[in-house]
Amino acid sequence: MKHLPDFIQRLINEFDKLPGIGPKTSARLVFNLMHRKEDIKELSMALSDAYKNIHLCPLCYNLAENELCSICANPQRDKNIICVVANNQDVEAIEKTSEFHGVYHLLNGLLSPLEGITPDKLKIHELAERIKNNGVKEIILALDQSLEGEATAIYLSKFLQDYPVTVTQLARGIPMGANIEYTDEITLGSALKNRKKV
Repeated sequence: MKHLPDFIQRLINEFDKLPGIGPKTSARLVFNLMHRKEDIKELSMALSDAYKNIHLCPLCYNLAENELCSICANPQRDKNIICVVANNQDVEAIEKTSEFHGVYHLLNGLLSPLEGITPDKLKIHELAERIKNNGVKEIILALDQSLEGEATAIYLSKFLQDYPVTVTQLARGIPMGANIEYTDEITLGSALKNRKKV
């Protein structure tokens, strides 16, 4: 859009870098903000604060405000159980269940050789160090149900065979409200494999 002022085009370009937001949505967001000057000021201050304060927890690699993230710093959390996830959103999703009371380890991605994400690009070595130094008893692999998630889980389960930990994976099965006839074969096969006694 050559007729736009440079500062607006720069904003559109920055919004366009966010996942799931294309050029049209970027432009819509920017034009909406242009009519709300106070909101721009608030957004600018919030982004500035985030830029100044954001860092990764040195233990789990989650976002942290203080030296450690709030989960690693919590003495009530069971440090013997580590839930391995790909990213911050996964931590938030699991925390909402209120079912997990251990700590986390963020890989900061999943294996994807086509995108150049190989094991050395993930926080796998750091996970091994935590296991060695902290008496960890169980590793829970809580990774996406995707080719990348499956590849990462297989790699980690082989990698962790030499460590004195139990490696578990989230149970997989048919979601509530789903019809068996419309369930894909991988999910259905997993549900059969992970069946439990009633």
